[in-house]
Amino acid sequence: MKLTRFISTSILTLGLTSPTWAANLIVNGGFEASTSQTDTPPGWFNIGHSDGVMTYAAYGTPVYEGLNFYDLGGYGDPYGPIGDGIAQTFVTTVGLSYTVTFGLSGENAAGDETLTVAADGTSFDYLLTPTGAGAVQRPFVTESFDFVASSALTTLSFIHTAGTGGNNDPLIDGVSVVATEVPEPGTSAMILIGLGALGGWSRRRS
Repeated sequence: MKLTRFISTSILTLGLTSPTWAANLIVNGGFEASTSQTDTPPGWFNIGHSDGVMTYAAYGTPVYEGLNFYDLGGYGDPYGPIGDGIAQTFVTTVGLSYTVTFGLSGENAAGDETLTVAADGTSFDYLLTPTGAGAVQRPFVTESFDFVASSALTTLSFIHTAGTGGNNDPLIDGVSVVATEVPEPGTSAMILIGLGALGGWSRRRS
């Protein structure tokens, strides 16, 4: 019993039960802090013109989370010119891996459109082809990818990179960037030494 309490105390002391690395680094990733359909959402900056924050209730769009989502061809400019987008810069730790997660949909009216999502040299293209579910009725799907930070500041961008623009513009919601748990070498060494010492102590007592 004493050994169990000792191990528990040691783990708490090392901070292994406090995964602060798992906090979302993105501000207003669900666009819930937005109060304007055309103003740039708090925490973000536009690449090109101002697009739009939409409400799920406005068109009966299947809800992904919360009340709002972001339309890369929304009220600011419904034609969604190619090359425009939205981005956010956040603090990262060099060498640490991170996971980007977001909900993706499209206006779903007509035409194939491509959304390019990039962070620290890692980028992915997402092709949006109309599904026949009706305009702005396409359910969001969860997408994710990993990257390793190479600097103290990283920018995550969502850019409309191909297509005609205006009928099937990309929609995003629930954006998050979370650090992957990677124990520091010093912490790992402390754990191994501690476990070895505990093993020897236990053997001596028995």
